[in-house]
Amino acid sequence: MQPLTSEWIAKAEGDFDSLQRELRVRVRPNYDSACFHAQQCAEKYLKG
Repeated sequence: MQPLTSEWIAKAEGDFDSLQRELRVRVRPNYDSACFHAQQCAEKYLKG
C-alpha cells in the first residue's frame, strides 16, 4: 500500500472510531456529529 493511501485510511478509521463513540453515548447522543464523522470517513476512504 502506498504511504499516502495508508495516511488516508488511518484518518478514515479515526473518523469511524469517533462515529462509534458518539453512537454509544446513552444520554444525549450527538447525531449531527455522528453523521459528520460517517460522511468524513467515507470521503477519506474514497480518497485513499
